[in-house]
Order: sequence, then C-alpha cells, then structure tokens
Amino acid sequence: MKKILFSFVLTFCLFAKGMYAQTLPDGMVALLPDGVTANVDADYKWAQYKSLVVAGTDEVGYKAFFAASDDTNGEELWVTDGTAEGTHLVKDIFPGTSGSEVVYLTPFNDKVVFSANDGTNGTELWISDGTEAGTYMVKDIHFLDSSNPKGFVQVNETQFVFAAMDFDSEQFGNQYWLWVSDGTTDGTEMIYQCDLRYPGQDNSSLYAPYVRVGRKVFFKADNKEGTVGEELWVTDGTAAGTNFLMDINVEEIATGTANSALDWFKNFYNEKLFFKAFTIENGNEPWASDGTPEGTYEIYDCNPTYNESNFPNSGGAGQVCQYPYNGKIYFRGYSPETGYELGCTNLDQGDYTVFDINQNAPTATSNSYTDEGIEFDGVYMFCAATGFDSSLENNFGGEIHYTDGTTVTRQSDLAPGVQSNWAKEFTVVSGSMYFVNVSGDIDEYKQKLFRIDSKDETPVRVCNLNASGDQIHNLRNLGGDLVFAASFNNQVYSYSYRKASFDPVADKDNLEIEFRTRQEIEDDNATAVDDVEYASVTIYPNPASDMITIQTVESILKVRIYDMAGALVKVVTEPSSNQVNVSNITAGMYIVEVTTSASSNKATIIIK
Repeated sequence: MKKILFSFVLTFCLFAKGMYAQTLPDGMVALLPDGVTANVDADYKWAQYKSLVVAGTDEVGYKAFFAASDDTNGEELWVTDGTAEGTHLVKDIFPGTSGSEVVYLTPFNDKVVFSANDGTNGTELWISDGTEAGTYMVKDIHFLDSSNPKGFVQVNETQFVFAAMDFDSEQFGNQYWLWVSDGTTDGTEMIYQCDLRYPGQDNSSLYAPYVRVGRKVFFKADNKEGTVGEELWVTDGTAAGTNFLMDINVEEIATGTANSALDWFKNFYNEKLFFKAFTIENGNEPWASDGTPEGTYEIYDCNPTYNESNFPNSGGAGQVCQYPYNGKIYFRGYSPETGYELGCTNLDQGDYTVFDINQNAPTATSNSYTDEGIEFDGVYMFCAATGFDSSLENNFGGEIHYTDGTTVTRQSDLAPGVQSNWAKEFTVVSGSMYFVNVSGDIDEYKQKLFRIDSKDETPVRVCNLNASGDQIHNLRNLGGDLVFAASFNNQVYSYSYRKASFDPVADKDNLEIEFRTRQEIEDDNATAVDDVEYASVTIYPNPASDMITIQTVESILKVRIYDMAGALVKVVTEPSSNQVNVSNITAGMYIVEVTTSASSNKATIIIK
C-alpha cells in the first residue's frame, strides 16, 4: 500500500512540475547523453550567436554542429549525424572544465567555421570537419588579444569572408575589418579596412546581416573614417572587388551622414539582393541591388505619406520569405489602403503587390502581420491573422495561409475560433513541412512541433514533450531527417519520417550550395539535354541498376546526372574508384555529365 501511495505522489509531482515522462514518437531520438546540455539560442533566427547548424554534401553526408556543456569539459563543440551513437564531443578546445565559448557557427561546404577561445590565443578563427584531428585554429589574427571573428559567409566554392579585429584595426576605435579565408593559415588575410558591425544597429531579420548573392557577399559597414554611417557594401573576396555601393541615407549628422538602417537581406536567385533601407525622403522601404551603384535602388515607396512633423511615414519590408517563390520575394509589406499585409515584388522598380488578408473594417488599420514563410507543395506557405473578433465569421486569429501568387487561402484552423496557431520556422524535410506553434493560446499546442504532408492537410502534432511547452526551436534539415533543439531540457533531437506518398526523387532535398543564376541553370540544363556531342568517356554497365563505373584517362572532379527534361537528380564530387551509386534513381534514360581536370563530357545511360 505504501509503495502504491508513494508511486501516486511521485507521479502527481512530476506532472505538476511539467516533468512528466513522455514516450517519443517512432523515428524521434534524444541525442545527448545524460549530463550534457545543449547551448543553443532559442530565438527563431537562422544566424545566431549560438546556433544549431548543418554542414555537408550529398556525397559525404551531413552533420549538425552545436555547442554543449558537461561537467568535465565545460562548453565545447559537439556534432551529430542524427543518431545517439553518432553524437559526441568534437574536441576539448579549451582543456579542462573551462569552456571555449563556441559561437557564430557557420557552414562552409562540409565543414563549419566559428569563433572559439582555446585559453592560450584568445578568441580566434576555428574550423571543424566534425573530427578531433580536423578541428583546429585557422589563424591567430590578433597576436596580442582576441580578434573575435564574426559574420562568416561563404563567398565562393573555396572561400568565406568575415569580420575580425587585429592590432591595427583596434587603433581605429576597436573596428572590425573585412577578412577572407580558405580555411588555411596562409589563405587567411585582411582584404579591406572598413568598419564592419555585426549584427549591425538594425537587425530584426531572421537571417544573417551579411548575405551571399552568386559569388559576392553584401554586408553592412561604415568607412574607416566613420563619415557615411552604416551603409551597403559588396565584396567578391578580394580587395579590388570590395566596394562601398551607395550612401543611401544622406541625412546630415555631426559625423557626416546617418546610417540607412539596413536589414532583411535576402538573396534573389543569385541575381540581386533584396533588403530594407531608410532614407530621409521616404522612410523605410524595400530596396534592391545588383552589386553596382547604378543597380542599387528603391523598389517602391509603399507609404508616400508624411506625419504631422512632415517626416516620411515608412512602408517597411520585414518578415521576408526564406527563399524566393515563383519569381518573387514575399514579405510583410504595407499600403495606406490595407495596412501591414502580405507583399511581394519581382525586384523591378515599381513592381509591388499587396494581398489584403485581414479585411476587418477599417481595413487600413486592420493588419494581418504576415510572418516569413517557405515554398511547399507548389505554393508559398506563411502565417497571418484574419482578425480576433469572435462575433465575425471570417475571423480565425493567427493561422497558416498559402498563396499561389494570385489568391490567398487559409490552410487550416488549428487553434479553433479566434485563438492563434502562430507558426514559426517553416522547414521542409523529405517532402513534409514542419513548424513550431509559438502561440500560448492552447496548452497542448504551446511551442510544439507540427507537420503537414500536403498543403491541404490539417497540421499534425509530432510530439508532446513537456506540459509547460516544449520550447522547440532551430529546426534544421539534416540530409533528409529533421534535427532540432528544445530549451525546456536543453536537449537536441532528430526525427526521421517519410510520408505515405514519399517519392525518393521528387521529395529529395537539395541542400547543395547554388551559385548559378536562373539563366545559368537554364542554359546548363539546355546544354545537358541538347548537346549530342556525347563523349570521350565510357560508362558501364549500361543499362545499370546499382553501380556505374566511369572510364576516363583524366581525374574526375564531379559527376552530374540529369533526367531527359534537364532536371538535376544527382551530384557526386570526386567519386571513389570512379564509381557512382544509381540504385536510388528511378528507372529511365539519363544524361551523365562528367567533369574532369581537363574537360567536360556527356554520355547517356539507362537505369533499370
């Protein structure tokens, strides 16, 4: 009887504290062993001080990197392949219980670069491939102190740029100057003396304040003299290719001109940068740049009105889509007639459309406050509010919507009535879309992980880890599986799931870095299909069902396989023994493009 009573009391206390035991769903794994806690920022941002990031390639696979602590090593770099067995400390960078303060983790091909302190050299530039031997300080940039490197962005296939402080820049008011690195000591050098600020004075964006567009990186900086304010710059990773583009806000202040409050940088198909900027003439509005002064311009004055002090009212541009959809950037826009609603543009000057989702009267001040979204199942998915008046039949609170670019459809009413399902961190993995509901309206939905398998499916709660809220964040695609962090217990989880209609070809995630523009992709695909000068390479067996062997006298750098419609279905870099596994490709005829050290050749094969 005493045992039964004790068990009841213990169970009641655990539930009362929100610590109840919860069986994980099939396919979900808690990755960290007992005594280890993940140190991952809970902000819903992709570029964070302490983030969970994925790096890799289709050929070598993918790994997730993050900082975690234990009593023996302090906070250090950890890595996981999505299994508990494959989750481990990478290296005790600062030996002993003192942590190395791993921050600003950023993917660089199949490695990560980051800032860390080894206890001897201060906080400097580090790189890791996920192994102890492959984790090392790249360069001691500031030989007397810490360089505190930040703002890492890959600029091309072999280099990344970043901001760092050295002895010389420290003499200019502790400025950070622009550096480039290929991950080696000799390949790491300062390329330009301008005052970089990270994350900048204005950075509400979910994304990095430095953004790659093609093989250039746009960033925010002031000149070394501090006279133009924080404005738009661009670099190709060289001193000659680093340029101050424009003094966008020419408002005069004591030191020169004021900054333009740059924010919400987004890569538009490797062709242009989309961003928000402030001018004294028009306030905050959407802008675009192709990397030249003449190609940097305001897209549209969304709010051409002025306040009582004759100061321009801002239209603004925020909550920008993760990737362009159907030739346009989608974001939280504005018009005097609709208020803050879903806006979109193709970045041409004057091209601007607003969808009025919250139409409660007066609609000009009834805002839907759309949040950032993602392309899924052929449409653009996002979250927006239709209103919170329960007496009105068209008010459903905040819910997921989608658009095909013409009309807007409410996807579901997950939180009944005018309660809110405010979805964050839309992430597509293996043909399913995941999100976190951050609304606190309904206890069983608070900060929980949800999934849909098609645009018209009611969202399904994936797990229920904690009665007080799962506090899930940092949703990432780990090569076809989901990985994420939970703050209620500082744990990292992986989740492997495939929907009933999963197609290994159509639903395969493309996580490779793309440097080409839309036109370059179209030209490459046309060449792959139309070029009949097939090849001085031999591929056997043909037909094949498992492995193919490529016979050529030159070293193979890369193999691309296209279907007959020109769609890229597989990429392999430097194939081992000149062999490529084709067992996961649907039967049919394909074009194999073989890039060697001296040429590029094509051949047709049949996969059965």
